[in-house]
Amino acid sequence: MLFKFSNLSWLICLLCLPFHTLQAQIEVKLNNNQEFRYDLKKGSFSLLENKKLVFENAISSYQLKNGAVQEVASSNPRALKQKFKDNAGSGICYSIEHFSKNGTKAIQNFYFYDGSPFFVMELVLKGRNISSNALSPFQLKGQSLLSGKNLSSVFVPFDNDTFIEYKQQDFASEPYESSELGILYDNKDQSGFLTASLDQSTWKTGILAKQDHQQTDLEVKNGFVKASVTRDSMEHGYLSGNEIRSSKILISYSKNWQDGLDEFAKFQRKLFPPNIKAWTAGTPVGWNSWGVIQTKLSWENATATVDYFKDSLPKFRNENGKAYIDLDSFWDNMVPGGMAGDYSKLKEFADYCKAAGLEPGVYWAPFTDWGHGSGPDRKAEGSDYTFGEMWTKTSAGFHDLDGGRALDPTHPGTQARMKFILGKLKECGFKMIKIDFLSHAAIESSKFYNPNVKTGMQAYAIGMTYLNELLDNQMLIYAAISPSLATYRYAHMRRIACDAWKTIDQTAYTLNAITFGFWQTYLYDYIDADHLVFTGESHDVNIARFLSGVVAGPLILGDDFSQDEEWHSSMEPILQNPEILNIIKNGKSFRPLPIMQDNRTSNIYLKREGNKAYLIALNFKEGHAHFDIDLNTLGLTGNYKMQDLINTQETKVTSKLDIEFDSIGGRIFKLEKE
Repeated sequence: MLFKFSNLSWLICLLCLPFHTLQAQIEVKLNNNQEFRYDLKKGSFSLLENKKLVFENAISSYQLKNGAVQEVASSNPRALKQKFKDNAGSGICYSIEHFSKNGTKAIQNFYFYDGSPFFVMELVLKGRNISSNALSPFQLKGQSLLSGKNLSSVFVPFDNDTFIEYKQQDFASEPYESSELGILYDNKDQSGFLTASLDQSTWKTGILAKQDHQQTDLEVKNGFVKASVTRDSMEHGYLSGNEIRSSKILISYSKNWQDGLDEFAKFQRKLFPPNIKAWTAGTPVGWNSWGVIQTKLSWENATATVDYFKDSLPKFRNENGKAYIDLDSFWDNMVPGGMAGDYSKLKEFADYCKAAGLEPGVYWAPFTDWGHGSGPDRKAEGSDYTFGEMWTKTSAGFHDLDGGRALDPTHPGTQARMKFILGKLKECGFKMIKIDFLSHAAIESSKFYNPNVKTGMQAYAIGMTYLNELLDNQMLIYAAISPSLATYRYAHMRRIACDAWKTIDQTAYTLNAITFGFWQTYLYDYIDADHLVFTGESHDVNIARFLSGVVAGPLILGDDFSQDEEWHSSMEPILQNPEILNIIKNGKSFRPLPIMQDNRTSNIYLKREGNKAYLIALNFKEGHAHFDIDLNTLGLTGNYKMQDLINTQETKVTSKLDIEFDSIGGRIFKLEKE
């Protein structure tokens, strides 16, 4: 990394770089032919690649409570240079200090990591008793962004509730908004521009943009809320004090947008490590009761499933010989007296699993009240608090979604209930827990019980940290409905999309989330494609559904195995195929290829393992489909032996690969270099 200061060259070794001339410009060369420039006269910054603009004249802005939006600029800024070191690496930080007439000092910190092709920035406000719920560290106003490129934008959801999905569209077609991460990429050359929040413990962040005649407005805004995205019914909470700090923001332009996303996810996990130990007991495989059994969960059908796994699927195990039998909601059917009652039968079930060589799992939604229709005066388990006292207060009253009412994660009643119920489940001996409806814990509130908590994400961090403390690294934590980026610090595995179990349309929906959210495989230990249900579908649809699980990594089945089904004989050998089970061993997802029948979901997925490569192809539509793949463009050069891992047919391929479908279905191939 090289550094240059126009008109300030003699000051390069000093920590303080005073602004001596209005022409002063800070220049930093990144390691991929990119150059960052900061214009001290304008208070703006630009990024170039090979002397061509990526963007120009970006600024920062903020809004204090009851005040107007203020752009960060001043007539006499001060630039400071210092070395830094953090969890993600080391490098040079440049701090540009601006003093405003209202007495507030705004500081832009730019972090340049040694060997990194991106930069990180943040905005810090200093003053006396200031308050804000709107900081924009990065903002373009009618400026150039990747001029001449025909960009596609990708909407990234805040969470995976209400069957929300990733949406790709022409960037210039309509206004763009995305949550926590903004993705703009060129379909032709696959280059991509990314803007991302790196810390979700305080702010909700939106990426908001529009483009008109190649002039772009783009804002990375801390303090973004919208009912259809973040689920909030009120404005973002205010941060107050003598210092207010934005989240750190990553700015990246890469030759391949997928590489840039992988790099971002790895970097965020390194910069802000998980709050729990990494899972080392192997890629999760097993069963969950919600796919088919749902509310009819009983001792009889649960133990029959254990027996089926023991007797009919003895080789459907992960690399450590483990499989999980997970009781979803309505496990309290086995607890006389409800959740405050007698857990002895539940413990008996956990022991039954262990005796069969299986790992028992369970479910809970710690931040929702499902009985709120019965009124506020019901006592919560584990304390004398009532549910009405624990409900999250909003300017609209309360937060109800999916039938559940949000509970304040900072309330002592919520936490006492967590301690009681999670303690009971630990005593039963469960080794896995699926936690659900976590987005309810991130809702903005008019007043949290803890007066120091001002935002939904602060409350979320407190609730999830407490959950981790209670579980004490004794269970595999599997998050279902949950914030997409914020949850990795508190869970080992996360469902990639909303409830989707068996139809080809549901499979396409699930894989939409992997098509554009594959990078989460590097945030989490595992991403999960949800329950794999085969009952009532054709064999071809079942193969596609099973392979959607292989694409993600973990394989969690969802049928009622207490019932005999025709598909058992055809799917049992596939579920126990050692070659396929070996593919998921490293726990990481396949990468989608930019081959789509529509604008929604990739049809082809690739994974490399040494001198081998694996391809999964899917056809989501009735009728014939044909996919041409140039292996050279994937870095697969030379001659390969290709084997269909389901029908075991072998062929030889060189640079061109043609995959044909007569109708709906999925296929998985191993390519081994000769």
